[in-house]
Amino acid sequence: MSVKVWLGGMVVASVLVIATSSRRAPAARAIVQPPPESPWLSREAAAQIFGPEGRMGPLFESAWIGAPAPSPAVRSRIAAFAHANNVKIDFELADGYVAAVRFDVTFGGCCGYEGVDVLARRIGRPKTWTCGWDKDWLDDWASVGEDGVYVRGHVRVNRLQVRWEHQVPLDELVERADQLLGANRATVAARAGDRWLEIEPSRQFMLEVPYRIDPYQVRYPDDLGLRLVAGSGRIVEVSFTVRGYDEAAVDDMRKVLRARWGRPRVGDDVWTWHKPDRTVTAALDSSATRVTLSLR
Repeated sequence: MSVKVWLGGMVVASVLVIATSSRRAPAARAIVQPPPESPWLSREAAAQIFGPEGRMGPLFESAWIGAPAPSPAVRSRIAAFAHANNVKIDFELADGYVAAVRFDVTFGGCCGYEGVDVLARRIGRPKTWTCGWDKDWLDDWASVGEDGVYVRGHVRVNRLQVRWEHQVPLDELVERADQLLGANRATVAARAGDRWLEIEPSRQFMLEVPYRIDPYQVRYPDDLGLRLVAGSGRIVEVSFTVRGYDEAAVDDMRKVLRARWGRPRVGDDVWTWHKPDRTVTAALDSSATRVTLSLR
């Protein structure tokens, strides 16, 4: 056998050995570990944050709605608690006092939505209600306690957001609506922050306002604030609904409306005011009063 033939056979054999070895012994793949999941909020921690029906819990001692701005020591204590329990807690201050407190938590993992559902029920998340039958859980709701603190709840899959603030009285609600009519849309939106919600692109919006809600806490889309219609960069219509389920609530509304705009034109439970630059109508009903302001 010639040297060339022998060497050629060795090369072929070497290639076969390498190819066979690569098929039989693939390189080991690195095992990717999933990121560690943050534990859900414990019952003990939740009890510190929330009182009955979602009221502010013991954690907020010295930092209630309407209290002076919390001291650095109180802020530090609450910040440490929030960090230890993977939640967010923020304060909104106005004139040196607590105007609102925000709570935000997101539960991870495969079933984080379940943890949020359990926590939301703990703070009074209601269901829709029709003729005595419970329906689905509401993702957006509000309630008002005897202390006058308005609680706003918001659920999106595995995230729960809660905001506490003082309830706005009827006369202030009417005043806000009157002042918004004709205002610059962009300016109002910038000042409102996340309280500004878009309903119809560039045209219809909701400005969340913590005003009186119905006594049964059944939530309707229009009950969470002022509905606004925009045109040519201005707010051209403002409307809101107040539910009372008794004649006393309607009487309260009548007094506030008269105080604001004077004597109305009355017809079929509808009051109307024609002003130089606007028209105001109020459909008065014992179950729901609808007030609409529009530019003329």
